[in-house]
Amino acid sequence: MPIRLRVALVFALALAVAFALGGWLFVSQLSAAMLRSTDAALAARLSQVGRYTEDDENPRSPAVARGRPAPGEYIIQVVSPSGRVTRASPDAGIIPLLSPAEQQRARHGRLTLTRTLDEEPERLMAVPLGGDRHGSVAIAGISLAPSNTTLRQITGGLVVGGAVFVIVAGIGAYWLARAALAPVERLRREVAALSERDTGSTVRVPGTHDEIAALAGTMNDLLVRMHGALARQQAFVSDASHELRTPFAVLRGELELAGRPGRSREELSAAVASAAEEADRLTRITDDLLLLARGDEATLTLSPARTDVAALLARSAERAGARAAASGVTCRVDAPAGLSAVVDAGRIRQAVDNLIDNALRFAPRGTEVVVSAGLAGPMLVIEVRDHGPGFPPSFLPHAFERFARPDQGRAREAGGAGLGLSIARAIAQAHGGRATARNHADGGAVVRLELPSTPQPAPEPAGPPE
Repeated sequence: MPIRLRVALVFALALAVAFALGGWLFVSQLSAAMLRSTDAALAARLSQVGRYTEDDENPRSPAVARGRPAPGEYIIQVVSPSGRVTRASPDAGIIPLLSPAEQQRARHGRLTLTRTLDEEPERLMAVPLGGDRHGSVAIAGISLAPSNTTLRQITGGLVVGGAVFVIVAGIGAYWLARAALAPVERLRREVAALSERDTGSTVRVPGTHDEIAALAGTMNDLLVRMHGALARQQAFVSDASHELRTPFAVLRGELELAGRPGRSREELSAAVASAAEEADRLTRITDDLLLLARGDEATLTLSPARTDVAALLARSAERAGARAAASGVTCRVDAPAGLSAVVDAGRIRQAVDNLIDNALRFAPRGTEVVVSAGLAGPMLVIEVRDHGPGFPPSFLPHAFERFARPDQGRAREAGGAGLGLSIARAIAQAHGGRATARNHADGGAVVRLELPSTPQPAPEPAGPPE
């Protein structure tokens, strides 16, 4: 059911309930007022009983014995202590209007009641005469048929008028809701007309500065983020395809050469070794991509435990020792003994290994790579610094993007896929921390991991920097 129809129905229902309640209160108050007016008139008639009575000695005269009065006429009776009608107005009849018990109650004070006489509602009032509890009782009555007819007419008019009013108000509410929701429907049509190829399209923002305009602005922000995410995804797929194509091409070439006749054993061994190296590279790339995908989906599993951070960094430096020595670079660990934190040792070791590999890739011969760690309040800070040329200023905003390299040709020749910094950031975020990159004032690049020293809930996965 459309919202505008639901709004109109709810409005009409609420209005009908309110109108019915108001009408009931009005009719109730009107009925009570009319009844009070009738009682006042009956009291006035009772104060002048003599004007409406006939001869005491002839209660059965033809004037007394006539039929019931016409609607709106007052009837008067005076009933003796013995229960006999001694005086009566025309059309009052000779049968007492009150029962003996009611006559006895009337002798003690005013009695007012409503009853049906001759199939018509009558209002009766009785008072004692002369103040004697054992004396006569004066009774006055009048038909309520005219009042009831008036109330029925008023009630019918309220019902018909209220129904018309509610229907008209419901139709008005429907058109008002339709007019109010027209901009929303326009936004829906514009969004429905967008496609994945409309990378720069947005919806029109009305100049009303109301909730609809705010919705349109929020929707445009969402579209911009979605377009950015789609562009990054397309770039990621393109970069991954390009990165995987090279080792696949090399692997295929080596296998084709190995399959040619006349190859020597040494040539076959070299071809198999080269193919194995490319297969290892493919495995590393796919493993890295899988880790990054799990980080994007917040499903990167961690096994945090109390870890000796200094020993962990020492093992990473020892692993890189052979490569560092071959490059003429030293790798030094600067961390206080006994430094510990609750982290996933395997994941942190993986992040630090990637950072050291990146640093060794660009560190000049004769320099050192420093791996330091310490506590800064509740955070564990790990830094890897080299003394190379540092990051190009234009590269820093994109340092943690996947397949991003500060020097495309040099990094590719060194075997880098441009995923090391992305992996380090994903691991830091999974721990509830962050990763940053900067250039040191004395030269060289510095990559910093800030991790909670105690377990923290992982934040929502963030996309690559814009």
